[in-house]
Parts: sequence; structure tokens; C-alpha cells
Amino acid sequence: MNIAFYNGASGLVAHQGALEQVANNIANVNTVGYKPTRPEFDDLLYTQMYTNEEKPLRGHGVKLSSADLLYGQGPIQQTYRELDFALMSDGFFAVENPDGERVYTRNGAFDISVEGRRSYLVDDAGRYVLDSRGRHITVEEKEDGSYNFAALKDQIGVFLFPNPYGLESINNTSFRESANSGAAAVAEEYLIREQALENSGVHLADEMTNLIVTQRAYQLSARVVQTSDEMEEIVNNLR
Repeated sequence: MNIAFYNGASGLVAHQGALEQVANNIANVNTVGYKPTRPEFDDLLYTQMYTNEEKPLRGHGVKLSSADLLYGQGPIQQTYRELDFALMSDGFFAVENPDGERVYTRNGAFDISVEGRRSYLVDDAGRYVLDSRGRHITVEEKEDGSYNFAALKDQIGVFLFPNPYGLESINNTSFRESANSGAAAVAEEYLIREQALENSGVHLADEMTNLIVTQRAYQLSARVVQTSDEMEEIVNNLR
């Protein structure tokens, strides 16, 4: 009886995590540069293994093992805004957090931060956009007080990873280098489209299908727990 409880309970926990991932994907269907995730499940071990070890592995049911990043080219939207840039190839823009940490993003909705007599290219969170050498990008000002946007495209750094699927997600559009992704390297060949943005990679129809499937799996796990409880009650009444 206990095994049925464990199977149902582990299913509830795993599918709850999957529902949260699907909901996050749907919530970011209009987020620029967002890359969706896909839940991956692993079977828990049904019998004891490696009995000679101090802590043999055992368990019942299923677990949510990871959230796989679906890294791919999103649809491009022409914005006609001079500080919008869309990557039309593999790679990431690099931005610098206030604490000096470098993170990576596909969100090219940039802005200008005026600091004293200098103006810097920043992202929508105010973080400095970096060039290929990891330096802050200065936006040149013309004699008439306007900015020279023509030179920005060639100044923006683009970086590649051996395994972009292994990047660590730190928010909806920013990623951190990890052991699985490998070290960042400057891209030699890339394509940036000006006055455009890369939209979210979420396919709403697919996510709605995933939502229905995951909800049904959650309901089935809940039914397993309920049925096990009812059977336990019957056994106790027979004593």
C-alpha cells in the first residue's frame, strides 16, 4: 500500500514542477529573447541496487530531473527603433551586472545611460552591454547633440558556447556560463539585424497541449493517492 502512496505522491511533485515550467513558458510568450524550457522526467528505482554500498539506491515513482533549454532562433520583428538589435545567428550578447558579473542574453532591446559627459549602451535593466573585449560600449555624440547609432552594430560583442543548452538560466532572458555550457568564446562570424528584435521562442499551441497533458498526469497521480487511501481505509475496517 505504501508503494502506491509513494508512486502517487512522487507523481504529484514531479508534475507540479512541470506545470510551473509550462506556465512560465506561456507567461513569457511575448518576452523578447525568451527561450522556453521543457521538463524532463526520470524513473525512480523500484528495487534496491548496489547492496554492497553503505547507502543503496531505492525509490518508487518518478521525479522531475531537469528543465531543458530549447535554444533556437525565435521570430524576428522589425521595430524601426535604432537601439534594437536582433541576432540572426547563434550566439549571445554579453551584459555586465552591477556586481561585475558577466551574463548573456538574446534580448537586444538596448538603451542609453548618460553618466557625466559619457553615454553608455545598456540593456533594459540598466546593465552595461559589452564589446568583444568585455569593455563597456560608449555611444558617440555628434556636434548637434544627437547620437551616432551607425557605429553601434559593429561594436556590440557576440559570444558563443560549445553547448548553449547547458547554460544556467538566472531569469527569463539572461543566462550564466556553467560547466555544462563550456567557456564563452568571441564569435568570429555572426549576423546582427538593426532596428529589430528576436521575439520569444514559445509556440503557444504546443504549450497549451503540454499544459493539458501535464494536468491530466497530475490528476492521475492524485487519483492514485486517493485510491490508495480508500484501500487503506478498507483494510483498517476489516481488522
